[in-house]
Amino acid sequence: MLLVSVALLAQEKRETDVGSSFSVELKKGLGQKFDVSLEEELRLLTNNNNGFDRWVSTVGVDYSIISKKLKAGLYYSHLYRYNSNNYYENRHRYYFSLIYKESFGKYTVSWRGRVQGTYRDENWGEYKINPKYVWRNKLEIEYLIRGSRWKPYLFTETTHTLNDPLGNEITKLRFQGGTSWRLDRTTYLEVFLRWNEYLVMPDPRVVAIGIGYKKNL
Repeated sequence: MLLVSVALLAQEKRETDVGSSFSVELKKGLGQKFDVSLEEELRLLTNNNNGFDRWVSTVGVDYSIISKKLKAGLYYSHLYRYNSNNYYENRHRYYFSLIYKESFGKYTVSWRGRVQGTYRDENWGEYKINPKYVWRNKLEIEYLIRGSRWKPYLFTETTHTLNDPLGNEITKLRFQGGTSWRLDRTTYLEVFLRWNEYLVMPDPRVVAIGIGYKKNL
């Protein structure tokens, strides 16, 4: 159904932004159940005034409910980003996530549900919804190449509004495909291609290439 939706939307004359994403993530295990993480991410867009779209700093903690299958997480993100009024503002984001994984031979299928709230600075703009709450659902499949350091994956994600006074609906689709590359026992490099399709006009779709570095401490 999501693929059909994108095919229909592709027929419309809409602007497309081309971008890139660069991130560094550090993760540390605390005992058998808890993990804490810190991530810095930079996003660039070619159609922006100077290419800079946002800088995101995220800190979070995960709790393993069922080992290697089910975990929950609490996170906070600070966003310094370019907005629709053509200037930069600070935003604060809090979210709770639940992740479930199941393996089938060389394949691993996972689902992630996330409830997210974003608080925006009213001194820099007027917003009809503040804070804005959304529900994000992601379905991902990974493929294990035995004896290889590469692990390709593909996922799709929907974003659904939760407190829009005009009515709640799916506002964004995200498709992403890529692979992780294990550099050593604790270090990984990720490369991917991402497509964001915004269902609310006149927001343009975004196609981006990304590189991520992950380290388990």
